[in-house]
Amino acid sequence: MAERPVASSIALIACFEEDDGNGVLAAAAGLSDDARAATWQALRVRLCAVPDSEQRQGLTGQAWSERVRTWALLALAVGPVDVVKRVGSYVYLHPPVTDVERVLASRSREWRQAFTEATLRAEAGETEVGLFGPLWWDLWRRFRELAGALQPDDTSPGYLVLMVRGLLFSGSIVDAVGADLQLTERSIWFLFEPAAGVQKALLGAERYWNPANTWRVALVRLALAGVLDRQRLADAATAAAGDGRMGRNHRSWYRRIPQLLADPRLLPREAGHGPPPPGNQL
Repeated sequence: MAERPVASSIALIACFEEDDGNGVLAAAAGLSDDARAATWQALRVRLCAVPDSEQRQGLTGQAWSERVRTWALLALAVGPVDVVKRVGSYVYLHPPVTDVERVLASRSREWRQAFTEATLRAEAGETEVGLFGPLWWDLWRRFRELAGALQPDDTSPGYLVLMVRGLLFSGSIVDAVGADLQLTERSIWFLFEPAAGVQKALLGAERYWNPANTWRVALVRLALAGVLDRQRLADAATAAAGDGRMGRNHRSWYRRIPQLLADPRLLPREAGHGPPPPGNQL
């Protein structure tokens, strides 16, 4: 265990005890690596514990929100790069985005890069996908808000899985892409590269929800509307369908896209918008 620098580490622990999120923000910029490590060691068990009703007892909604904000900011300020896996997604989702950006700015560039990669792995590795439900849309939007601070690789499998799940639960993939056209420049085209987790996420929507709001249908509709290049989409799907590095079921998913482009009458009728219900295994 690292020797605890008395002033900074004790002050942070006091912020934790007093639910003082602003105190964490004020202290974060001047923390040494030793102080961060010592504070994490001192508070790790409590920060990683799942909040229960006893911890909330006697607190107003606002007081409880401030407590969670303080825990989240403190975990980001002193935790290891895999803090999201250890503590939970709320560490970057609950506090205001400006607070998260301030704490992230206090960490080294190397830490932020490793944190980004570890966070994407943790989110993409979540197996109980349906239980998160609309939370995927919240996670995706927050990650996009933090893009400047995190600078994620927008072609990495973890990023693409989060995109696939997030937009699926947005209510309309077509509308979500239309509102974020930057996705059409790079990220969407990497959905056609072999990555088992990405293909599994794409197929999940086909099996368990509204057939009019799946990624395959959305890609075709985006091409028909001129948002995506129609010929490029057909070529990318054809290449993926013949890519032996993918599983047979994954290749068949892509094979259907040129057929739908050639005959849009095969597309399912558009139904009311809406995300998949909680509980689906996507």
